[in-house]
Amino acid sequence: MSATVKLDGTSYEIAGTLAKPTKPPSGAKALLIETQPSDDVKPLALERGLAVLTLDVGKLPDKAREPALRDVVGHLRGALKIKRVLGRAQGADADAMSGASSAFDGLLLHDASREPAVPTRFIATWGADAYWREKPRVEFASAAPPNGRRFYLAGIAASTATANCVAPINARPSAPALRALFAALDEWTAKGVAPPAARAPLDADLAPAQDLKWPKIPDLPAPPEGARRVPRIDADGNEIAALRLPDLALPVATFAGFNAQKDKKGPPCAAGAAIPIAATKSDREKSADPRPALVERYGSRAYFVATMRVIADKLVKERLLLQQDADAYVAAARSAPF
Repeated sequence: MSATVKLDGTSYEIAGTLAKPTKPPSGAKALLIETQPSDDVKPLALERGLAVLTLDVGKLPDKAREPALRDVVGHLRGALKIKRVLGRAQGADADAMSGASSAFDGLLLHDASREPAVPTRFIATWGADAYWREKPRVEFASAAPPNGRRFYLAGIAASTATANCVAPINARPSAPALRALFAALDEWTAKGVAPPAARAPLDADLAPAQDLKWPKIPDLPAPPEGARRVPRIDADGNEIAALRLPDLALPVATFAGFNAQKDKKGPPCAAGAAIPIAATKSDREKSADPRPALVERYGSRAYFVATMRVIADKLVKERLLLQQDADAYVAAARSAPF
């Protein structure tokens, strides 16, 4: 599909692709609009009976994105006879959706610098890289309103681009959390079922970056310089607060929201870093790594797997993880590197 939006006398063309669910047979009764194609939430939305429209607004000027979304949603409600419309976006697109929130029934926003000003229900998420980039995230001055929930995805970096980075890439996926939160948003807007309680850092969970005591981990890049408040860390260098998914609660590496640029003349490295924890005590001693080895901290693979199951199932009960994702974490634990 395509649509034309006019702003200040200029016309802008928007292209989009619509995917329909295989069930219910009568067709979708709700619509999810994404501004970027994804494989994390889209399959779940289709499974839950929503149609999914991927709408490319990235080529529009920033000021045109908000009215474009508002106009397109209004048109689709009438043309497709859909009463409930959800939105999902990241960064600048998420800010535009917030501005056009009156057109939506619910929003799943990642790394947004603004939130809906009208009582549209929303769930906002962000990750570690938001605090460590060149222009770090600025915390909202007040708590989320009753129509919103905020979730910090501890130790997750949105960008996994491997180009020109010194350290191994932090590729921990945000998808498991986003799927659970989308399911919560769907039930909140469709049935009025309140979503899980927020998991956002409190003021005490943040500290000036220069005050953090990083362990002397081999190959861990130096944190970026500059004044900023960042999440506190534990003895491994992993973040403590907010939503810790099972692979951070039982880590096999230190997962940072920053990395370092390899070639100073090349593009900047926007990814986070992941420094594996040594498998055995002898491996740790060879590299002078202060972090306890996997065998030292977990003892046996059987203990590691069993504990992973307990942590994952607890998040399922809290509606912060879907059962299939909990099972995936446990399956991955069975092949942990020790």
